Amino acid sequence: MKVLILYESITGNAKGMARILDQFFKHAGAETETSQMQQTDVATLVDYDAVVIATYTWSGGVVPPEADDFYGDIAGVDLSAKPLVVGVAGTGDPWYGKDYNTAPDLFDEAFVQAGAVLGAEPIKIEQGAQEKDIPAFAAFTKSMIAKVKAVQQAAKE
Repeated sequence: MKVLILYESITGNAKGMARILDQFFKHAGAETETSQMQQTDVATLVDYDAVVIATYTWSGGVVPPEADDFYGDIAGVDLSAKPLVVGVAGTGDPWYGKDYNTAPDLFDEAFVQAGAVLGAEPIKIEQGAQEKDIPAFAAFTKSMIAKVKAVQQAAKE
């Protein structure tokens, strides 16, 4: 199973989530690659069984400015052929109220519209990952792997 983990991070919190998820997927036997969204061509996502996005929410409840091009390009690809399994992890500051951790939902919506399959409910944590967040990362990884296996099995039938 090939998993691409993409992130954008200013404070290091989203990058930290990407590192944690990388370890969980590797521990589960997946082959992983980690990179920044701004360095990734959306067309290459079809080369993977699953894609994980680790992001923060920018002021105003939008995706990070560094991810704007990547996010916008999602609409231009068809991810339904395989289909691609996607999951999103987000970090944010509750100080932003209604705009707290909204980027994961925006990414989920964009990927679904492009034909991807959601592999897990988004992880939404406050600031940096802490010990109390580890069970959420474990459940997310388990759900993603189960969805990839289900999609692959359905493709064989």
